[in-house]
Amino acid sequence: MTSLPHRRDVLKAALGGAAGLALMPVLAEARSGALPVQRLGNDMAVISGAGGNVLVAGEKDGLVMVDGGSAAHSTALLTTISKQFGGRPVRTLFNTHWHPEQTGSNLALARRGATIVSQVNTRLWLGTDIHRPWDGKVFEPLPAEARPSKTFYEKGEMPFGGAKIQYGHMLQAHTDGDMYAYFPEANVLASGGVVAADRWPLIDWWTGGWMGGLVEGVETLLQVANDKTRIVPANGPVMTRAQLAAQRDMYAKLFLKIRDDLLFTGLSPAEAVAAKPTAGLQPDWGNPDEFVKLAFQSYWGYYAQDA
Repeated sequence: MTSLPHRRDVLKAALGGAAGLALMPVLAEARSGALPVQRLGNDMAVISGAGGNVLVAGEKDGLVMVDGGSAAHSTALLTTISKQFGGRPVRTLFNTHWHPEQTGSNLALARRGATIVSQVNTRLWLGTDIHRPWDGKVFEPLPAEARPSKTFYEKGEMPFGGAKIQYGHMLQAHTDGDMYAYFPEANVLASGGVVAADRWPLIDWWTGGWMGGLVEGVETLLQVANDKTRIVPANGPVMTRAQLAAQRDMYAKLFLKIRDDLLFTGLSPAEAVAAKPTAGLQPDWGNPDEFVKLAFQSYWGYYAQDA
């Protein structure tokens, strides 16, 4: 694989497929009004339909959540979790990044005594007004009590069920505060918004994401995972490492194509979209135009930093 011309030399994995891991998830449809639950083990599950995937893991005296869905789905999400996990309290909530689809349960869980953990940039974004230019949306700060109470810069770990949860920063990828959470004993890796299994990702360049960093973020996840790791994306079904590697390869090629054929030839964002650089790729992911536009725009700020 051609290396990215980037200050951080993190793209070390060679191209090539890995043997697929056959997943046979057991889908448990909760009772009426609840959200779909996919069990990954006796005390671990992915809950979907809350705005983004939520990973829940249990130990004797409480639960750990990775992401908390949107505020509109928080009540249904927390009700589903309580029913599925015997009413045990949520002790820790990881915010994989600042987006509302991941932080909608912060306030409710903080008021119940949960510790909220994030990369430090995520906490900073959650404490300020964000005016997103490409869709005109404005995001107000979360109340102080709903912001992460524990932050880290590069990596960290915490005890869990006699083992540890490992977590780390993915630099400038989907945003500049993306983090992963890895449960080694269960061999389950939550990727946050850097990975989606059923749609084109949103590259939020306004809050630090960029196309090259997206490739690097996926590469970081591949270095954490092994061939038997179950990878929980922000949206869509649980993935294998081989499926994630295929995404890395696709994004690496798109990085060079968008940069060399579109950006460096002086095209505008509209012209870049019209060039259809993703033609023939992932047709079941829907319209790629927003992905292409945001990916193209993300190079501007990054290269301006290096100028």
